[in-house]
Amino acid sequence: MMLFDDLKDNEWELVEDLFCDEPKRSERRGRPRVESRAVVNAVLWVLATGEGWSKLPGRYPSPPTCRRRFDEWQTDGTLVEAVKRLGTVGRPISLRGRFGTAIVKPPAPPVRDRLRGAFWTNPESWRAPAKMA
Repeated sequence: MMLFDDLKDNEWELVEDLFCDEPKRSERRGRPRVESRAVVNAVLWVLATGEGWSKLPGRYPSPPTCRRRFDEWQTDGTLVEAVKRLGTVGRPISLRGRFGTAIVKPPAPPVRDRLRGAFWTNPESWRAPAKMA
């Protein structure tokens, strides 16, 4: 496994403005939004080590939170810009493979030989209909 060091203050200063316009919660219900720097470090840890989200060390926010923010940043171009900026100070980060481009899968063809979301309420309905003679 590859080692990863969290962003130093000078590196964070290069990319901080990319993350400062993120939405803030207007109401006070629910959890407060996790600090962007912690999530950026988690995303960079995954990119640097090649490990999955489930392997994130406990010092980072939850894997679902980090993955959701990663998807947002990849979609809107923030991640690519952050990687470019960090490259200017010698922080090599690769966006190859599963993280490099958004892979759009074609929709699966409709499945006609099985029922989706069928719920049976009584055992009589489990049987196939009797064929007409």
